[in-house]
Amino acid sequence: MNTSENAAPDLVWNLDNISDKEKAASFLRLFERSLCVYSGAVSQIYASYSISQLSQTAGTLVVIPDPYAAHDTFQSIKDRAVAGTGLFIIPGEAAKKSGGLYLMHRNRKTGKYSTIPLHDGIRRISASMAEDNPFLPVITNKDLRELPNRAPILHLHRLDTRKLDHLSSFQVGDITRTITEKMDSLFAIGPVR
Repeated sequence: MNTSENAAPDLVWNLDNISDKEKAASFLRLFERSLCVYSGAVSQIYASYSISQLSQTAGTLVVIPDPYAAHDTFQSIKDRAVAGTGLFIIPGEAAKKSGGLYLMHRNRKTGKYSTIPLHDGIRRISASMAEDNPFLPVITNKDLRELPNRAPILHLHRLDTRKLDHLSSFQVGDITRTITEKMDSLFAIGPVR
């Protein structure tokens, strides 16, 4: 049976536009335990999942939600509550650094990109957000990309809990807590090779 048959269409990630598919897939797998995946096709956020490669030559990955972790699947998350951030996670090599992960963003005034160590960037952004609008990063299909130097790059989306007014405060709190706990594990990711 094809692993992707039962998956939402946007849980199947095509890497045709990426040159170094193996490197990109390895980079994406770094975030299985630290970032949630959003599927707009089924309006769900998955906190527990694995990423499998369907074929070495086809360059297709599939996000497989953990069937034993229904408590880590959040439903009724409409597209309007998830938006791109313009923030990217990149490996140190892409930032001309010795290792680790960096957060890259474009300066609004100059239009130039700058980088900051990932943990510092996440902490700064989180501290700047209002209590009723925390920074809750998620990833979506098409967020895995490649820089001109073939280094992988991961765009971040974020969940805006203010747009979840159709859910109970308990549900919103559970989603917020889960995404935050996963995000905290980003700081444990070691050097990227």
